[in-house]
Amino acid sequence: MEVIKFEEVLNDLVDYFLLGDPGLLMDYKNDKQLPDDLMEEFTTSLDGDRIVEEGIVIPMSRVENYPYTVYFNLSGTKHELLKNTSRLQVRQDGYKLQVKYGVVYLFTVPYLRKFTNAQLEILLKRNTKITLPNGWYNVSVLGGETEQETGMEPTFEFLITPTREEPECTADIMYSFKISASEY
Repeated sequence: MEVIKFEEVLNDLVDYFLLGDPGLLMDYKNDKQLPDDLMEEFTTSLDGDRIVEEGIVIPMSRVENYPYTVYFNLSGTKHELLKNTSRLQVRQDGYKLQVKYGVVYLFTVPYLRKFTNAQLEILLKRNTKITLPNGWYNVSVLGGETEQETGMEPTFEFLITPTREEPECTADIMYSFKISASEY
């Protein structure tokens, strides 16, 4: 397993990131016959909680508008945000994630406002993604600052561990992922 790094990841001026398999999210939308505006649906019904509890999407709220360094850590070790040179500020364990279509994306709220097949195709062209075998995963989300060539940079790290059985979601889905950036 490995650590995959992305630089200059933006949140599209909305204080939110989402991590998940967008194809699985489309399946959920179609199975439940939800409207195209999933953002409104998820904030006005229990479906927003359900997609997290079912491992379809991991929500990250209160994300400041910075360019982020993002690590997908599949190594089980080598945690970037736990190094002595890093500044860990937030950590939330206990997420579960299901992968059905072999790819996990970090994406933003604007995609949910009109979640159609055409919008899904646009999302699938994004580069903040990793390929994973289909199945269940335990996920921890770490946030803070890591030392980069340009100085201390706001960073998120996803610790992704495969599991044989569907894990339980024990994370606080309302957790704040607000990071204070010392150089912005």
